[in-house]
Amino acid sequence: MGPVTPAELAAGAAGACVAVAVALLITGRRGPTDGMPVAAPASPWTRQLRHAWAATGDPARPRADRRRRALGWAVAGVVVWALSGWPVAGLATTVAGLWMPWLLGSTRVVRARIEKLEALEGWCRRMADTLSGGGAIGLAQAIVTTAARVDAPIAPAVRALALRLRDGAGDRGDDHAAALREFADDVDDRTGDVVAAALLLALHQQSGGIAGVLRQLADGVARDVRARRDIEAARAESRQSIRILLIIQAALLVLIGLTPNFAAPYGTPVGQVVMAVLLSGSAFLLVWMRRLALGRPAARFFGALAGETGAP
Repeated sequence: MGPVTPAELAAGAAGACVAVAVALLITGRRGPTDGMPVAAPASPWTRQLRHAWAATGDPARPRADRRRRALGWAVAGVVVWALSGWPVAGLATTVAGLWMPWLLGSTRVVRARIEKLEALEGWCRRMADTLSGGGAIGLAQAIVTTAARVDAPIAPAVRALALRLRDGAGDRGDDHAAALREFADDVDDRTGDVVAAALLLALHQQSGGIAGVLRQLADGVARDVRARRDIEAARAESRQSIRILLIIQAALLVLIGLTPNFAAPYGTPVGQVVMAVLLSGSAFLLVWMRRLALGRPAARFFGALAGETGAP
């Protein structure tokens, strides 16, 4: 592993800056505004780059913070390259720093899904109690009455639905369907589709047994939540094993870098290719494990797009 020349260091810094600049240029483009021409649809490659950028952090955070984070990890990659003499190690440092939280974040995604279903269950029970206790006359009024006491995961969706019904947009069946399809799209889960479709049928019929139907809905959602929690409990041990293996792999790379006899073969072009193949395989396995952990979402049947295709 020979020393890094100033020319190599300058080339690495320039390459990192170019990569960050391209990413910021792609992701920094704003959407169309009033009075401005609408841009052509993004190409598949552009969409993939935007998805990759979105995976580097929380989309709710300011763009400036995310850009500073990307620039910081790019600089860290250049520093690793300069210290080790391995350009692949520098690139791997940047990639790992930006995308490792996303790769290991399946637990957070699944937890958010379960919390959303628990909020749906609580809302259905609250509407049933409101109807049974005489706090509302009809399901539409129960939706409006309970909108202020909905758990956070579905609060925006429920409040938007209640606003449409309260403002008189729900006087006709078509308006009910449009409002509930938007609600189902906001929840974006098959169980949410079941709840929205049941609410639509209940709004059309307005029978005296709506409270019982809502409790049955809540019981069904509760069973779904218990099943998903059992699945996640079984997967927790596997996730922990993956984290331990990653820590061991990172520690081995550091030890190899600190041991000249073992590090020397990686300082050659062939050694860098071997390192790139090994690290790419690890990244591929992490992506695969994330997909397995999240699973394939159940197909939805109720929503704005489903309405266009004639679904119930």
